[in-house]
Amino acid sequence: MSTNSDSTILALDAAGPACSAVLWAGGAVVQRRWEAMERGHAEALMPMARDVVADTGFQGLDLVAVSVGPGGYTGLRIAIAAARGLGLALGIPVIGVGSLDVHRHIARRDGVAGPMAVLLETKRADFYLQLFGADDAPLTDPLVASGTEVEAQLALHGAAALVGDAVERFAVQARDPDLPVGRTQAADAAAVAALAFAAHGVAEGLPPRPMYLRAPDTSPPAADRQRLRGG
Repeated sequence: MSTNSDSTILALDAAGPACSAVLWAGGAVVQRRWEAMERGHAEALMPMARDVVADTGFQGLDLVAVSVGPGGYTGLRIAIAAARGLGLALGIPVIGVGSLDVHRHIARRDGVAGPMAVLLETKRADFYLQLFGADDAPLTDPLVASGTEVEAQLALHGAAALVGDAVERFAVQARDPDLPVGRTQAADAAAVAALAFAAHGVAEGLPPRPMYLRAPDTSPPAADRQRLRGG
């Protein structure tokens, strides 16, 4: 399937400290729900999706797009499972969109020019990071980096703009006083929809699987821990 100006897309994002759903039709956003939240994505996402398709119904969709991270483990699982379920039930494709690209797109849409570094929250001391050139070509792969490593990457590549949902935290701890002023921003399913539309079909998009740059924090249940200890 290839997208065209008549494609109707449901886009979902729950990868970071916000939750959103967008209906895209006629080459633009026609309905949008967005709310900042640290938790509660599971309860909020599907009601948002139902709200944005209230006038057309899920049966009118041609494609489901979903942010695939990196980001919060729970939010990613919820959104991707919802997107896959809808795609299966409706018999339509599902496309994944990287969260680092989502933030790059938002920054460009809002007028940020030149090379940029996208910094996203890990909920730890480090950051998710990717650098892009002025032409949006990736300068690095997506990676997990400490604050010191972020500064080293900026010095190496000369990124002129810092964007993402972790910029403020990074700025507080950064050692280099000459770092460029950053722009803190939240993800939005509107960017997911725009990137999916521009991808011209599933063949050029990411598979709808979570992008984990490291294993999620998990611990075995108490009974399993007891067996592991040999008790």
